[in-house]
Amino acid sequence: MNTKVVTAAEAGFRVTAEQLTPRDAVFVYDEFERHPSNIVAAYVFDPSADGAVSPSSEQVRAWVRDRLGCSKLFHRRLERMSGDIDLPYWVPDSGFDSSDHVRVSGPELLDWPDVRRQIGDIASTRMDLSRPPWEIHIFEQVVGFPGNSAVTIVVLKFHHSVGDGVATRELELMLFGGRGLPPSVPVVDGRAWSASAALIRAVGVLPYRCARFAGGLIRTRSAAKTVAARAAANAICEPIALRPATRFNRRVGPDLTFDLVAIPLRAVLDAKNAFAERITVNDLMLTVVSGALSTYLAEQDEAPTASLAAMVPISMRGIAQWNSVNQLCQMSVDLHTDSTDPLDRLREIRISAGHEKHRYADDAVIRKESRVQTSPAWLLRLAGWARSQRVFDDVETVPLTNTTISNVPPVSERLEFLGAPVVSVFGVLPIMDGDGLRHLITSQGEELVISYSVDSAMMPDPEHYGDLLVRAFHELSEAIGARRD
Repeated sequence: MNTKVVTAAEAGFRVTAEQLTPRDAVFVYDEFERHPSNIVAAYVFDPSADGAVSPSSEQVRAWVRDRLGCSKLFHRRLERMSGDIDLPYWVPDSGFDSSDHVRVSGPELLDWPDVRRQIGDIASTRMDLSRPPWEIHIFEQVVGFPGNSAVTIVVLKFHHSVGDGVATRELELMLFGGRGLPPSVPVVDGRAWSASAALIRAVGVLPYRCARFAGGLIRTRSAAKTVAARAAANAICEPIALRPATRFNRRVGPDLTFDLVAIPLRAVLDAKNAFAERITVNDLMLTVVSGALSTYLAEQDEAPTASLAAMVPISMRGIAQWNSVNQLCQMSVDLHTDSTDPLDRLREIRISAGHEKHRYADDAVIRKESRVQTSPAWLLRLAGWARSQRVFDDVETVPLTNTTISNVPPVSERLEFLGAPVVSVFGVLPIMDGDGLRHLITSQGEELVISYSVDSAMMPDPEHYGDLLVRAFHELSEAIGARRD
């Protein structure tokens, strides 16, 4: 499958059945109650701006109908094969009702803490894949959002098998970018799908799938040997296999809470540019999270016995030639939480992140990572089931990482909703077993926003953790400035 956002120049597309690639199907097979595969992006608009229109239910539904031609996402549901004999399909759903996917709250005033709880529920609730996997939630007149009087918040949610963060950026430009709109009703060809025909095809291609899987095993095992040899020769640096488990690396409960902290983007860029060595904004933010996380655990008398690490997604676009819509790998970046000096920690994190980027640019590592591309559906399903059976209670170590830190690039174009300009963008990552504290970093306009999701039982005081994030940034920024002076 190669679902993509359709531009105005490609208007008039047909919605037909398409089979998922193995890399995209993983997000279907890996999903279970405590491991939802959701992408949730939230856009904050200023309804007091000149030309802004109050988003009534009728206007919102008309706005959605006008944009149903933006993507095949809006018109297709998932169809799994019997016994998962082959990969699932996206199939046309000509009878869906867009109003079933749109929720409008307002126009009465809504408190930000209440909206925050609702967005947390949205992020943690699994999607119904028997219908097109998307939702739009509009919260009108939200009061108490940091730095603003009253705002409108639009939440876009879709299933991760449809696309990754890059797909989110492309889709939001179509929805909010003010470009020319494609036809609101594309051609939905429901006759293109037959479950019985797909089953016959799956049986017919089964020998080919098996041969392809066997060939893939040979190639990836050879690549793994090459990777091991290069690691032994210090040509690449493999991440540490096990990390000490923390309170956030347990089985998660049903209650997700999230919060935001905003840091002036100018202050972030000033700190980046003032550092003596070349660093990225991501290096800075990894260091900030490292400082806050180590401080929080120390306050609980739970300082880890060794350094913690973060799962940091890296886009493989321009690096590997994959035909999936999800083109991400998971770097394991050492956070050097055992380093007490913020400048030393920043330098060490910069080096560790560089090692991981270099590793994922290695041709043998890329070949090794491609093993999923030849995996049959039954094996992907079995691997997903095995992951759901993992027990995290009372474990002393966890594989590779302790938390997630994802960084989404900003959109350079103006975004607006019914005439209201965007003032902030943030996302919410669902938590999962073994990863009960996750961070998503976004920037739009003059602010950088850190959104952190956490199991409320693991962190009953998320506001304090937000204070620690801000304090960690100021300590790092001041240390950079003092060293420069």
